[in-house]
Amino acid sequence: MANVIVIEDVEDSANLAKKILTKYGHEVLIATNGEEALQLVNSPDINLILLDLGLPDVDGQTLLGVLRRNYGLTDVPIIVCTAWPPDAAQKMAEAYGFDDYISKPYKVVDFMDVVNKFVGE
Repeated sequence: MANVIVIEDVEDSANLAKKILTKYGHEVLIATNGEEALQLVNSPDINLILLDLGLPDVDGQTLLGVLRRNYGLTDVPIIVCTAWPPDAAQKMAEAYGFDDYISKPYKVVDFMDVVNKFVGE
C-alpha cells in the first residue's frame, strides 16, 4: 500500500483517480490546486504524486520544480496526468523531469500499470 497525493482540480478526474487507487489498497489525499498540494507534501510518508498540468493557481511544470527543489521531493515519483496525445505526453514528461505520465481519460489497466512501476502491486 502506498500513500498517494492526487493534485487535480477537476473533481470527476480526482475522484476517479482516488477510486481506482483505493480499490487497489492505496491511501489517497487530494489537492485541487498548488497551494493545497504544498500543504499536503509535508508528510514524510508520501510515496507517489499524480499531478495534473492545468491547475487554477499554477501550472504543473512550475509546481513540479517547486516540489523537487523547495520541498526536496527528489526521491518521490511524480507522474503527470494529461490529455495530451501519448507521444507528446511522453516527450513533455521527459523534458520537464516527470517520472512518467498517465493519459486521460483514465483506463484502469493503463493507470495501474504506471502506478505499479513506482509503488508495486
